[in-house]
Amino acid sequence: MSKPKGLRGYVTARAFGPYVIPVPIQSLALRDYCARKKLLYVLPVNENCFPHSYLVLEGMIQDLSGYEGIVMCSMHMLPQRPERRRRLCQRVFEQSCAIHLVVEDMVVAGPRDVDRLEELLVIDRLAAQAPKSIALD
Repeated sequence: MSKPKGLRGYVTARAFGPYVIPVPIQSLALRDYCARKKLLYVLPVNENCFPHSYLVLEGMIQDLSGYEGIVMCSMHMLPQRPERRRRLCQRVFEQSCAIHLVVEDMVVAGPRDVDRLEELLVIDRLAAQAPKSIALD
């Protein structure tokens, strides 16, 4: 059996977290990340524009044979519900693959990484709710 090669790209035209990045720019970022890490970049699949739709991502992870994993721009592209995120990650790990997150410069390759990812998402959510200024009076 041949060794898995490359990371499959995953992009979306919709906003994710605080970002709205055009698909061609996302592809450039993914290609650059893979080049810097000396990884093969495989052309991306594009998620549907419907809110909370992960049909393309969930279909993609059903069979990652031939790949080392997935590369996407940000952790915010993953499902919003923690249990759905964990199931998705588990399916990726079962195939001896990983999820590469470019903006966070993070590789999610096992349960410890998922715990770290969940902590970052909680901190990010809390930071967004924090006051932006403090009244001096």
